[in-house]
Amino acid sequence: MTLRTLLFSLFFIFISLSLSNAQSTTYTLAQINQFTIDGGSNVRSWDADITSADGTLELNSAEGLALESIGSDTFRSLTLSLPVSGIESGTRGLTRNLQGYLKGDEYPIITFSLTEVTEVAPADNGALISANGVVTAAGVTHEISMSVQATVNSDYSLSFQGSQPLLMTSFEISPPTAVMGTVRANDEIEILFDVVFIRN
Repeated sequence: MTLRTLLFSLFFIFISLSLSNAQSTTYTLAQINQFTIDGGSNVRSWDADITSADGTLELNSAEGLALESIGSDTFRSLTLSLPVSGIESGTRGLTRNLQGYLKGDEYPIITFSLTEVTEVAPADNGALISANGVVTAAGVTHEISMSVQATVNSDYSLSFQGSQPLLMTSFEISPPTAVMGTVRANDEIEILFDVVFIRN
């Protein structure tokens, strides 16, 4: 390979990378309006708040972002990190138990990673996004399918709302019991969320 060919190749690679980076836009989780775990038992329901989270959303392009321009190929990646220590309920005992069931000492972070967006459809002044991803909690990774309501705000921030059912046993967590087995937690839990991402 001649020096001229080598320089041309390096220049082409540099231009390609620059164009690729220019066409992507990064958003950061900036506001949590709701992030709640709802559960129940044969006695009563319970809930806990996820009080802190970090998230990064990367779009392939966000110039003049509008609902009609959002498609399944708009989303490049989405990752969320939730510290187990940030899960809090109304009682100290339940908070301690939840963090214990999630093996917070050994696996202090719960993560979510988007794998693909399968469909984007207009819905209620926003868009309904169907997507697949993976959740890792208590050292176990589980694939999920989800539907999320998305809204483009006037400042071009993005809001996402929805609910996601999960099973404790999907993460190898046995639904806890108490009082010699007479109180039994349900396997099913639901994650309710309403979060806002802002452009970097």
